[in-house]
Amino acid sequence: MKTTLISLLTAILLGFASSANSRTFDAADFVAVLFATGLIVWTLEQYRRAPRPLDLARPIRLPAIPVVRHTGKPAGRLAA
Repeated sequence: MKTTLISLLTAILLGFASSANSRTFDAADFVAVLFATGLIVWTLEQYRRAPRPLDLARPIRLPAIPVVRHTGKPAGRLAA
């Protein structure tokens, strides 16, 4: 959520700045700034996160379902 808000506010502020300079700021520019800012903020958040020990986040293991391999009589000798 924080990444989205920072990206949106940056794109809006750049839109206001470009309109103040009488430069066109269309939807393609808005989306490009939104995407680039979001990618930068997301990357910074990933690197600032405290490392987690691997033993705290153990995977959930479900019990194995037994597989029935032989359901009938074993096959006898076939005629030649």
